[in-house]
Amino acid sequence: MQVNSTWDEAKWQRYGLFAGVVFVVLNIVSTFAGGAPPSRDASAEEIGKYFLEHDGGLKLGVVLFGVALIFGVWWLGSLWRVIGGLEPSGPRLALIALIGFVMAGSLASGAQALFATPAMRTDSLVGASEFAWTAGYALYSLTLACTAVHMLALMALIMWKRFLPMWMGWLALVSAIMCTLAIGGAGSEASFFLVTQMIGFLTWMLWVLLASVLLATRKTT
Repeated sequence: MQVNSTWDEAKWQRYGLFAGVVFVVLNIVSTFAGGAPPSRDASAEEIGKYFLEHDGGLKLGVVLFGVALIFGVWWLGSLWRVIGGLEPSGPRLALIALIGFVMAGSLASGAQALFATPAMRTDSLVGASEFAWTAGYALYSLTLACTAVHMLALMALIMWKRFLPMWMGWLALVSAIMCTLAIGGAGSEASFFLVTQMIGFLTWMLWVLLASVLLATRKTT
């Protein structure tokens, strides 16, 4: 019975880690489902036209994002099983990583809701679309601040405890730097911050994907 219980635990832990792969795929699809967005400083007319022409993709994107959250939380629980016991005096960095992910998910949910609202109310786009566009991006910029916290804590744990290869720590650092730079998008419409947002997001997605596969397939003793 003990052997069977251990095997089952290891199996469900792997399932939870592989949930990170699904989380990444759904997140990326939801991000690009709405098509190419207008520039941050686009006119109200351009923004309204974007929501009108891409309403289907935007609504699909927010639904996929919601499903992605389910897999993301499942993955986070399995990641916690890996990192929660690494620190000899108790989980501090691991807790910071956990909180950063949860806060990022909460803020990103708000941003997604803002982006999707005009797409569901295309009969009243004037004014509302511009507000949703501006507020959504500001909120998303703050989301990446939490992602930076998440990545920095995991980077420190990798450098200290080597639970993943060192290059994964450097990848986490790159993502954290880009996410930190992207915070400026909360108060500026400069295209530079849009680029850093995308790089920060994609490097984070890459980290989660690689970490999921590496941890799920590694040999346990």
